[in-house]
Amino acid sequence: MAFDRDIQPTAAIRGNLQFTHAGLVTATYFVNPAGYGLRNASDKYDVKMAHHALIGNLPSGSLLLGIQARLNTIDVLSKMVEGIDLDECEDYALEVVASYERVQAILPQTRIFLLSIPVGSLNTGMSVVSRVWRGNTTTVDATAIARAELDAYEEKAKDILSGIGGEFDPVPVPAALFQWLWEHYLSRGSAGDPVAPTRVGALDDATAAVFRSAALDEGAQSDSGRRLRPSFVPVIKVVQPDFAFRPSYQAMLTPNSFPYAGMTFPGGSEFLSVLEGLSDVTVDWGMRVSTKPAEQVLKSNETNLRRLGEQMDQRDQEVSFAQNTLMSKAQMLGEYNDHFEVNSGESEVLFTTVIAVGGRTREATTDAVNTLKRRYKRFQIDLTAPVGAQVDLWSMLIPGSTPRRAFDDFAHIVPSDMWAGFVPLTTSQIGDDSGPVIGVNLMSGNFEPIHFGIMEAALHDLSASFAVTGELGSGKSYLLKLIAVLVHDMGGQFLAIDRSQVGEWEHFASAIDNAVIIDLADPTVSLDPLRLFDPRTAGERALDSILPLLDLSPTSGAGAAASNLLAPRGIAEYGIRSLLDFFKVVRKLRDEPGAGEEYADLAARLGTIVDRVPVLFDQRLTPLRLDAAATVVRSHNLALPTAEELTTPHLYNRLPLTKRLGTALYELVGVAAREAFLTDNGRFGLLVGDEAHHFTQTQVGSSVTSDFSRDGRKHLAAIGLASHDPATDFQGAAHNLIPNRFVFRQRDETLARNSLEWLGVDLKESPFLLQILREATSPPVGPGRQVPEERRGEMFMRDALNRIGRGKVLGPARPDRAAAIGSTPSSMRALHAEGRVVS
Repeated sequence: MAFDRDIQPTAAIRGNLQFTHAGLVTATYFVNPAGYGLRNASDKYDVKMAHHALIGNLPSGSLLLGIQARLNTIDVLSKMVEGIDLDECEDYALEVVASYERVQAILPQTRIFLLSIPVGSLNTGMSVVSRVWRGNTTTVDATAIARAELDAYEEKAKDILSGIGGEFDPVPVPAALFQWLWEHYLSRGSAGDPVAPTRVGALDDATAAVFRSAALDEGAQSDSGRRLRPSFVPVIKVVQPDFAFRPSYQAMLTPNSFPYAGMTFPGGSEFLSVLEGLSDVTVDWGMRVSTKPAEQVLKSNETNLRRLGEQMDQRDQEVSFAQNTLMSKAQMLGEYNDHFEVNSGESEVLFTTVIAVGGRTREATTDAVNTLKRRYKRFQIDLTAPVGAQVDLWSMLIPGSTPRRAFDDFAHIVPSDMWAGFVPLTTSQIGDDSGPVIGVNLMSGNFEPIHFGIMEAALHDLSASFAVTGELGSGKSYLLKLIAVLVHDMGGQFLAIDRSQVGEWEHFASAIDNAVIIDLADPTVSLDPLRLFDPRTAGERALDSILPLLDLSPTSGAGAAASNLLAPRGIAEYGIRSLLDFFKVVRKLRDEPGAGEEYADLAARLGTIVDRVPVLFDQRLTPLRLDAAATVVRSHNLALPTAEELTTPHLYNRLPLTKRLGTALYELVGVAAREAFLTDNGRFGLLVGDEAHHFTQTQVGSSVTSDFSRDGRKHLAAIGLASHDPATDFQGAAHNLIPNRFVFRQRDETLARNSLEWLGVDLKESPFLLQILREATSPPVGPGRQVPEERRGEMFMRDALNRIGRGKVLGPARPDRAAAIGSTPSSMRALHAEGRVVS
């Protein structure tokens, strides 16, 4: 058995600087991975170039690590409550408490990326090589190291990082990370595996680390009770004396060969991406790299080519396959040499990759190993678990580890641009860094929670507005209601326009205390803009609504008369305080001797709507006040134009009066929300519209959408829109300024194509995504064509950082909130009728 004292190289730690027994000094950093996921090829090439700059500036012996670990549930909940005063938001506190059990059940994981670089050696009078060969394990006293030496190591690290650039944003690890990493390696995949240190301050900044002892039983010989030949069992059983009851069974895999013809980028070279999504095991990877500049490569190639020439001369008269082999090698060497001559910035990369699989049982680990081998067949990569070298490869993932023979035995040589195509430091994460959890990530395979910090976006100078598309029943309204109730529970307010005949938003709002329900066809409040808005702008707001309603141009005779009367001077002169006052003044001016025809025309037009729209002309109604935490405006009885009627001039000109009325009232609700929410009142406001084209295709609606998208972040406000066809409805501000986008199931091919293109996916590069959206996103199955509970809410998402991925909406963790969002009035009535719900 191998023990930790033979493998653990650390002699002392000072911050992120590690001093090894061999005299090597390394600096270790957290690395921020680049967003990858479903981004376009041009974006992926940018990620490749960042990796090319990385590998070109790393010193030989550097170590890249991708460590998988369970997310700490407390960390997830802590991100949910950032910036929220739970004493003031009791409803949200209940949601966070209810989320604990759900997160525990999901067991989300994450991948931590680390970079360890050698920055020098200790001045001990003995070279590092000598210390390695002599087995010198003298303990290093970190406190005895001079400050000047530490400064020199840190300065060397800064120089290296400066050459790499800031794309990966390296952050020095705390000293305690080395101990955490060791404990993770010893418990990889077992019950004692520590949770990921993803929260700031999760690891204390100790100046020393205590490394547990453990036995590395290569071949798991202790399980059989008799000695077996280790060569037949490529597995390590890691046993810690204090935790012998929970061993970890681990297997070290490494690529034995890569495709002879190379690997296509993007799509065919990202071989580390297949490690995610394995159940019951933990999979880490490590890559040890060394580089050689082009000048040395060219000199070495000349020497090798000369040797090949000498061998070919010696076999010139020989009839055998050896001559053909030598010619083939010479041709390959020539192509390799040409590559470096043409690309002057290239370097040669010698790298060794280790994939570490750990589980609680030997069977689970073996099953995972076989699964990975099958997956790698798609990349034409032969993955092997070398016998007899398991412990040596296990040690390679430890920063500062002493070079061993296995590192060279399984190394590969490629040009740096080909290595950059591996893009190992990438992530499929989507969502925000904090905020309520609205779902889980399906693309990464780790089921990380998707945070949507809608109320925190303004603090990061980002827009919180969002838009949703999908077919009927795919989950659009569910997501809108989820975000609305979260805004309410976090102390904000929302206004939603309910177009459904069954009143699903009214039913949903009934679960919220003191919610206000308004029916525009049977009004209890007034939307009269002259009574609703500030007198300085009320006339302008009234004109925006009245002129299109009356089919008048601002420069026509009647239109100009209305504009003059509703100007500040006209309002003051005639004492106009409401639209009814405006109508009375127009009739009075019409009846005056010598009055122009414009007043008669204007009076006639107004007379057609006065009695039909009490919500505008009934002075007995009190003006709408948007100070309630939840307001639902029902517009189901309003006749509204279609998107085609709004965008086609001749159809718009022939709109009937009922549809003009509906559009005017719909716009007035949006304008009222803009006036109420886009003010610095210290309260977040969300406007929700399920008929997006009424906010994006009309002049007033487009202005409302643009204002929320542009200025919402300044005033703690956002707009949420939903539509079936983004190509038609999400134009202008809705397309250019709304960053957060969600796409639910679309089985129609045209609508699915429009949705993915609106999301930002290039279907020429990724045509398979069209089939995934149409057939594998919350698919209805079975005789009743119902979506299984576990498949509901699946969607594509594009976040505020333009990262694109796939996820699943979870809904509220609180049962009462989930019931209010997930049910409709019709379904509830049916349950009552069946006696399954007791009032």
